[in-house]
Amino acid sequence: MKKENLNLEADDLQITPNLKMECLPQMLQECLSVAKTPSTRDMLLMSLLTATSSVMNTVSFRYAHYGKRYYPNLLTFIMAGAASGKGIADLATKLVEPIHQGQPLMIPGDSTYPSFYEQLYEQNGKGLLFETEGSVITDIWKSSCTNYNTALRKCAEHETLSKGRINSGVTYIQEPKVSVLLTGTCSQFEKLVPSVENGFFSRLNMLMVRESQPFDGSVFMPSNAGQETEHIYGYWAAQLKKWYDNATENRGIEFCLTAEQAQRIGAVMESEYGTYLQQLGDGFHATIVRNAITHVRVACILSVLRSLTHNPSSEGEGSQKRWVCRDEDFETAMVISTKLLLNAADAYNQIGGKDQLAVPEVKGSYQKSTFLASLPTEFSTGECVILAQQMGASRRSAERWLQQWVEIGVLQKNEFGQYAKIRA
Repeated sequence: MKKENLNLEADDLQITPNLKMECLPQMLQECLSVAKTPSTRDMLLMSLLTATSSVMNTVSFRYAHYGKRYYPNLLTFIMAGAASGKGIADLATKLVEPIHQGQPLMIPGDSTYPSFYEQLYEQNGKGLLFETEGSVITDIWKSSCTNYNTALRKCAEHETLSKGRINSGVTYIQEPKVSVLLTGTCSQFEKLVPSVENGFFSRLNMLMVRESQPFDGSVFMPSNAGQETEHIYGYWAAQLKKWYDNATENRGIEFCLTAEQAQRIGAVMESEYGTYLQQLGDGFHATIVRNAITHVRVACILSVLRSLTHNPSSEGEGSQKRWVCRDEDFETAMVISTKLLLNAADAYNQIGGKDQLAVPEVKGSYQKSTFLASLPTEFSTGECVILAQQMGASRRSAERWLQQWVEIGVLQKNEFGQYAKIRA
């Protein structure tokens, strides 16, 4: 439950005005030079980080006390109004096109879930799901929202995807490494993530663009801007492919923080944790925790992009390379992840007020939310109806709620009328 409004302004959410641009890897400095306003630079920055993360499948880092392995892959949704310049995100895909031509990588947004799964399987679990038209995603996800939702949450954690069918048998995709780059309006985002309680929300990096774009008549004038952009992106696409080809021949790269950097993340998280929970409530807990993973992912991406022109700091011996995060990349990642957390808080504040999981009252004091909490982890339609009737609700209401919860990704419907709660 929300505690208070954040009252954020457009400037509060912007990323690049707070960065020391000269501290960015040279590739990002040059690629961002084609964007002329803070909001288009922000959109392009997140697009560049997300698209390039999709080819860094040989780089990983360890997280948590049990050493779970993560990869740099980012899941990003850029939320902006119509004619706001969201199309600039398409530039980022130019950097991975040479790699995609040699080894399929990009997965179109206009893909049904079975098609998405098959493409990902054929690509050995690696991919970039990309779409700049939010309406395409919302339309295609109508028929398989729950499957997509669950799959992308597992991809964010690199958890095994599995599918069993009578005709084709059982297939597994182990350690999927998928990056997601989507753009759309706020209303389109709400259709994809209809509830802040849905675990997909906390795994997404959201960029809320409020700055309106002034009309620039010079866009119709002849210029060499297009040639300059093609030159910049063509050059760095070739450099990225060289790195990719070389990296796939090696055993892999383990990215790590220094002890001081790790302690700093912990201190910042503790400070932010209390502040955000006081403002937004316990529902924002998962987003705060996962923002720490985003921080390391961004630092990892910056390190790889910097290696295109500078040798990274290394330690240890053997064929397994171990890269140590540079302080400048750590600080840049800190600014980016902190701003992304603020953007997530803004999205949470907006969508949370219309959260479809905050369910209506029925007869007496019975609450639908109480009913959901009372359901076991797995149950049948019959068990649900019996419990609902015991709590004063009708069979029709119970069946309607089940359908609503499946649509927003709170429950997953299995075969023969069996349901399971989806982990947040």
